[in-house]
Amino acid sequence: METHSHNKKVERSCVPMKIKTRGLTVSRRILRQLSVLITLCLACFANADGVNLAGIQDQLDLERYVQQSQFSQSESLSDALAIPESDWSRLPKSSRSLGRDHGPTWFRFKIDTVGSDIEHPLFLMLDYPHYDYIDVYLVQNNTLVDSFFTGDQRGFDSRPVNQRTYLFPLKSLQADAPAEVYFRINTPGPLLIPFSLVTSEQGAINDRNVSLGLGVYFGILLIMFAYNAFILGALRDSAYFYYLTYMAAVAIHQATLQGLGFQYLWPDSGFISNNYAVALSSALMQGTAVVFVVRFIRLYDNYGLFERIAGTTLLVYSWLLVAGSPFMDYSSFLTVVNVTGAISVVAGLYIGVVGWYKNVPYARLFAAAWFVYLIFIGWYLLELASILPASRLGEHILAIGSALELALLSIAFADRINHERDLRLRSQSKLMDVQIAMNAELEEKVRMRTTELEEANRRLAILSTTDGLTGLLNRRRFDEMYEQAYLEACRNNAPLAVLMIDIDHFKHLNDEYGHRFGDICLIEAGRLIKNAIDDPDAICARYGGEEFVVILPNANSDQARQKAESLRRAFEGHVIKDQTVQKVMTVSIGLTVEQPVDREAWEKLLQAADTLLYTAKRNGRNQVAFIKQAVC
Repeated sequence: METHSHNKKVERSCVPMKIKTRGLTVSRRILRQLSVLITLCLACFANADGVNLAGIQDQLDLERYVQQSQFSQSESLSDALAIPESDWSRLPKSSRSLGRDHGPTWFRFKIDTVGSDIEHPLFLMLDYPHYDYIDVYLVQNNTLVDSFFTGDQRGFDSRPVNQRTYLFPLKSLQADAPAEVYFRINTPGPLLIPFSLVTSEQGAINDRNVSLGLGVYFGILLIMFAYNAFILGALRDSAYFYYLTYMAAVAIHQATLQGLGFQYLWPDSGFISNNYAVALSSALMQGTAVVFVVRFIRLYDNYGLFERIAGTTLLVYSWLLVAGSPFMDYSSFLTVVNVTGAISVVAGLYIGVVGWYKNVPYARLFAAAWFVYLIFIGWYLLELASILPASRLGEHILAIGSALELALLSIAFADRINHERDLRLRSQSKLMDVQIAMNAELEEKVRMRTTELEEANRRLAILSTTDGLTGLLNRRRFDEMYEQAYLEACRNNAPLAVLMIDIDHFKHLNDEYGHRFGDICLIEAGRLIKNAIDDPDAICARYGGEEFVVILPNANSDQARQKAESLRRAFEGHVIKDQTVQKVMTVSIGLTVEQPVDREAWEKLLQAADTLLYTAKRNGRNQVAFIKQAVC
């Protein structure tokens, strides 16, 4: 403990004195000396509570000097000065945190003398970037000499020093006079207590060291991101895309936790508050992690019903957290997201272990990655709960764990690629003989075919697949092509649009103007549909009678609606003429767009479009009825 030089003299004077006794009588002089000695020792002990600034060479931890009080009625300095001494208590030893949602808390420490021989300016350092409100008061001779009001709810420019954590200069204190420092912290998140006094030089060194460490961390993430992005471009494996998304979410979350986001991206606490950024980045990291795990480990292919249900539940719940992050209380949300995060990591470890048991080759490294991350998360939470003693790495434990986890996952990806390459090589080897035999057989068949047979087959194919009146595909050919398009959309996770089209009042046109005019209407309808859709990948067919169907692969909702409206307007703006008869025919269209996931549900998509078609008719015809289906 630091003390002044005059205190050291007092300590040296506090030595045992020889007490001369004559029989049972003790002289009054000796008793007076003992009384003075006791008084001086008590004074020494009392002065031990103060900080001697002149003795600070670089940095002094304030853990044993700072007292706290959670006196709820105290908001101003005068209130704090009026707090009874019995309400002040020491900080807990070996702890980094006073807990979450601790409420407004006052802290104070005493300074014996400022000292006139201090070589470097001194600062009070609160080394945690996420306090909402901080009020600091420097008191000397019972007079307020300086004050500071800052916190991440007051904007970054309110900080006395431009740094990601909080530094408060003590230069306003006069030399050779005792002083007191009071500061009040109000934050709904964790109330961490890394309080210290630092010189300006040591503060710059600390900031440089932390910046160097963060630079190394984000540099590692950037290198891994670029490497895996290159592999994504080469392999076109969607698992790499989800991995990159997860890696980006981890980087954003760590930048937010380290205070860099508030310092450089949203310093004004305006449209985006720092609390919301912390909550949203935490939820995004967990949501992207669950999506990545499901895709990387091939959950729905390699695991049982329990794992699939649990994974789906966790996936939906994680993204509900993302959607709900702006609307939940910050402190409650942190509790929920921390619990969910722990569950997600444990679930990832469980999935990896089960995959290892099922002999999924790349599951071993996958399980190791989540196990390492779980250790660091447990370490972080145990420090916050004061179960483990506080360490210098406490603030950066999650960053170190995430870097190791992402590195192990990159290695697991390499193992996965090697495994799938070996499978492809074995499959190619087995198929080679079959392919040679098939080639020989096909060559023999080609030689046996004649040009006339080929031409006949071609004409037969056209006749068997085309509607003779409209020139569109017939119902039989449509069923074949639609099923192929639906299965391909399932494989590629691509959207599929279905348009069911019906000519309005066609029976009336046919009955009033004759079957010849009705046939002309159908011919013109086929031509208008082909011209309006104008897409080589589209499937256009006569579905039956005056009803038509169009399939648009890879068309999203906006594209499909534009096509449907364009088609409706084409009919509405076209006049059909036959001798003296001139009529405009309109159509009703039922449109549905879906990203198929169930290979057996292709008929349901048609039924949905057909239902919407009848909705359009009931609503007055000559319109497009559209309800967007769920897109997974």
